Amino acid sequence: MFEYITSIFWGVIIGFAVAVPIGPVGIICIQKTITRSRLSGLLPGFGAAIADALLASVAAFSITVIFSFITDQQFLLRIVSSLFLLILGIFGLIRKESKEEIKKETAISLIDEFFSGFFLTITNPLTAFFFFMSFATISSKIGNGVHIATTFVIGIFIGSCLWWLLLTFVADRIAHKISHEHIKKMNKWFAIILIIVGLFMLISVLFKYF
Repeated sequence: MFEYITSIFWGVIIGFAVAVPIGPVGIICIQKTITRSRLSGLLPGFGAAIADALLASVAAFSITVIFSFITDQQFLLRIVSSLFLLILGIFGLIRKESKEEIKKETAISLIDEFFSGFFLTITNPLTAFFFFMSFATISSKIGNGVHIATTFVIGIFIGSCLWWLLLTFVADRIAHKISHEHIKKMNKWFAIILIIVGLFMLISVLFKYF
């Protein structure tokens, strides 16, 4: 029992720590929370949390075929992730929305928000490597096995969700103090940031492999 508690505890810590750096998913969560609602901001985060759990499962259960694919296809995955960010940023920069359109939520928009967080996280091979190294370290101290791996993955998911709940809570408190005009300007700045991050990722990948 003690090793299971230890495993889920470290999973929560690692899941939270992996989610904390404000990367592309964090930027999207903040933007959606401020411009639409906390639910819209949470969905990309939950998408990222599920992706984290899947990548942690690959590491913890040593799914060789999937892990080999992630390893072998680093270049392609990073290119796709970079281009996806650029598309999000460019679309956000050229799109013009009224106050009602900015606040409007539909089933399709909510699904898009969820999968944006999921896609950006699942295509990051560094996350898989980090979980693999983390589980290898933990299992060497508390043991291995299906139950240890399962509690570790559950902890990763909980830790990641805790961060997105905290981030969107803070962003939601800020959102109530921002006018519509400021929200429109912030949308443009968020779009520019996504474009810059996407370009940086794309250029760094191209320089590394060519």
